Amino acid sequence: MSQDTALQEQIKKLNQIGIALSSETNLEDLLELIVLEARGFTGADGGSLYILDEDETLYFNVSQNDTLSRRPDPPPGFKPYPLTLSRESIAGYVAITGEIVNIEDVYNLPDTVPYRFNPDFDMRNDYVTRSMLVVPMKDREQEILGVLQLINPTDETGKICPFPKSVEHLIMSLASQAAVAIRNATLIADIKALFEALIRYSVTAIDARSPHTAGHSRRVAAYSKAIALAINEQSTGRFSDVTFSRDQLEELSYAAWLHDIGKIGVPERILDKNNRLSDEAMESIVNRFELIKAFRLGLLGASAKDPSTAGAFGQDGTDDRFAERTGEEAETTAEQIDEELTLIQKANRSNFLSDEDFAGLQGIASKTYKNLAGDTIPYLSDKEMEYLSVRKGNLTAEEYRRIQQHVELTYNIVENIPFTKSLQNIPFFSASHHELLDGSGYPKGLKGEEIPLQSRILAIVDIFDALTAADRPYRRAMAREKAGEVLKAEAEAGRLDADIVTLFVDSKLYEI
Repeated sequence: MSQDTALQEQIKKLNQIGIALSSETNLEDLLELIVLEARGFTGADGGSLYILDEDETLYFNVSQNDTLSRRPDPPPGFKPYPLTLSRESIAGYVAITGEIVNIEDVYNLPDTVPYRFNPDFDMRNDYVTRSMLVVPMKDREQEILGVLQLINPTDETGKICPFPKSVEHLIMSLASQAAVAIRNATLIADIKALFEALIRYSVTAIDARSPHTAGHSRRVAAYSKAIALAINEQSTGRFSDVTFSRDQLEELSYAAWLHDIGKIGVPERILDKNNRLSDEAMESIVNRFELIKAFRLGLLGASAKDPSTAGAFGQDGTDDRFAERTGEEAETTAEQIDEELTLIQKANRSNFLSDEDFAGLQGIASKTYKNLAGDTIPYLSDKEMEYLSVRKGNLTAEEYRRIQQHVELTYNIVENIPFTKSLQNIPFFSASHHELLDGSGYPKGLKGEEIPLQSRILAIVDIFDALTAADRPYRRAMAREKAGEVLKAEAEAGRLDADIVTLFVDSKLYEI
């Protein structure tokens, strides 16, 4: 192969590397890719990458070495760490000066150079670094973002040799492409971090509108991630061929965080509902029953002088209708009224209304009394009876419908967020976390395969957190083990995905 042909091949390969670098937006993967491609381009046995931070600290981010990785007992995984920026280190010198350094033998450096080779790595790993090529990574504005360090290229016989001068220009070009890619990836990461912060703080603020939902979205996101990562680890069974990519994990996480954002449109009086009636409504009933008791016991005789009460009270100021009532009868009536009020108060606080208590409420609601104006007033209004007659929970049918609307509001809100193509399913996932496999869920009543895996995961963890949360107004916190049994019962009934429930419960993924 002629020299010109070889150069053209190198340029072609360099362009291909540039395309590969520009297509990788995850910063961590990009840094690894830069070192890998640079090593492949130069035939280097090892390579390192340093990033220059805004605080003028050099961070050792990537380390690769073929010789060490092929050993039976390779060294433990590399962990990035900071280095003091100094001209005395080779990487520091290049980061400060922006000059390329091509060293034939790092153990025989001339006294005229300010930097020295640190042999600690070689000593720790029983390795010998010989030749080294260190280049600055400069972006389009010639700002130095970091340093690329390559070591020990080999010739055709596998012998370590120096880096040829002819490769310096090409590796500088590669380093510049790498710097641009790093700048872009960093910018994308910053934008993503800002977006995530906005989502988390916004959702946290919405959750915090009610003490009963505070922290719910954060926990749902954590549980969902735990399940997805556990699915990725399955080597047998239904999930052995299922793998969530990084983008899919991110998509699931966003959907989890946003799944209840529609509750911003649900009134706080419904979200915070502790009892079936408001405190004001209950106070009105208590005052009404005191008035009823007073009427029944003839304690309002003093009002008989009011012409509007003519016919209700006798000449002596007592209620003619109860004038002949004995003290024992009056006491019994007072006791009955107190018992009726006690039943109303019990029903107001209860999470479950028995048939007996329901019948008792109906009996109370059928009674009336006449006020001082002579108007016939029911003991309980139709609206009060509607709230008190809820058989389970404390929400009326209308209030429950308003709660259910939050998923539609969630979809309408999230659909207007300009997600990238890799995150395009977030609106659907987040708005279908109440769909159940048997079609009994909402808002669309989806069934079976119409519900994607991500939505099934969200449905399970949403129920689990609702059962175990310590601050729900309508029930006490359920023990995690008991909540797991509830999930399994729902799975057996065909409403939840049994395989996901089993993985979540049996592996105790909730202990995150």
